[in-house]
Amino acid sequence: MSPRTRLALSLSCLLIGLPLLAQSRPGGGGGGAPVSRTGNSGPPPDIPTANTMVVRGKVVLNDGTVVTEPIPIERVCNGQTRREGYTDFKGNFEFALDQENVGGRDATEAGRDVFQNSGNRGPTQGQDVDYGVTPPSSNRNTDAIRPELLGCELRASLAGFKTTSVMLHPDGSSWSLNVGTIVLTPMDGAAGAVISKTTLGAPQNAREAYEKGQKLMLKGKLPDSEKELSKAVAQYANFAAAWSLLGEVQREQSKFPAAKESYQHAITSDPKFVNPYYGMAIVSVHEQNWPDVLKYTDEITKLNPDLYPLAQMYNGAANYYLGNYDVAATSVTKFEQLDVRHQNPESSLLLSNILLAKHDYDGAAKSLQNYLKVAPNAPNAAAVQKQLKEVQQANVANGK
Repeated sequence: MSPRTRLALSLSCLLIGLPLLAQSRPGGGGGGAPVSRTGNSGPPPDIPTANTMVVRGKVVLNDGTVVTEPIPIERVCNGQTRREGYTDFKGNFEFALDQENVGGRDATEAGRDVFQNSGNRGPTQGQDVDYGVTPPSSNRNTDAIRPELLGCELRASLAGFKTTSVMLHPDGSSWSLNVGTIVLTPMDGAAGAVISKTTLGAPQNAREAYEKGQKLMLKGKLPDSEKELSKAVAQYANFAAAWSLLGEVQREQSKFPAAKESYQHAITSDPKFVNPYYGMAIVSVHEQNWPDVLKYTDEITKLNPDLYPLAQMYNGAANYYLGNYDVAATSVTKFEQLDVRHQNPESSLLLSNILLAKHDYDGAAKSLQNYLKVAPNAPNAAAVQKQLKEVQQANVANGK
């Protein structure tokens, strides 16, 4: 078996496993998107202590549209970014800010549970939330910790959108802080959306079923979640976000035909809603249906190329298996430029396959070296090391 063929077989297995990996991306279903605990029935945020402050606010689109999908909220202090929580079904956010750890950590650190430190209760504006406990005494020494928050700001984080920021101005006398409204504005040239406007037309009973489905999915109760989401779409046939999340739940249960049908309903209901296209691409990767992978990843690129970076790698894989090597190399290279933290080093294996197909042994060897540099302890490291030696020998044999 040639080096190219052997590595291609291992790469196919890697690609099939890739959709199960976590990727930071917007919510609303479709491809493992984070699920929001929404509405006022969810659990409360962390109970405020002497060193915490409950921060609340709201996120809206620039045209005033209510944000109905979970949007990440980040805190930036002295150039360091920390993800604090997500918005709820009504665009509200609320979390307990630990001011002892205000130095922050990067928003993409481990512990990527999207609900970490996030209550998402959706309080009524202007009202304090009853946590079931007595809030910290108002005479606590907040002045002593206020300096650490000076210069810190909150912002929303959504690919393809510009965000305003709000400064944190604790007054030193209250354990809660309402920061007001953060506004998201679509970037120029992005026709696709991760927030389906069909959600705004959903009747209350459909929304409630959708929220229940989200919560059940979060708890890992996929069959129960599927039942609630099925109720949501039965009550409101154009509920694109619910259809997309239903597809997600079905995909997680390996019900691929049903998942594709749900994703297609979402696309039909809202053709500019990007999430279900990504879900369809993932199912197509599982099925190794490369023409469909190409179809849906191309559609994502047309609608909003910044939303799902992994779509670029899947596009590269599809073009590789379809023999379009130059286009494949371009797509994977674009992905690697986006994957600055090397969270998916498998792209180097894919690129090495593509370059081998183009008889670029030197480039293929460099890609394998990059993989080993980023993932030296990977389970397949020994096999890739052996592959690298074979490619290097082929390179020498070709007079390189």
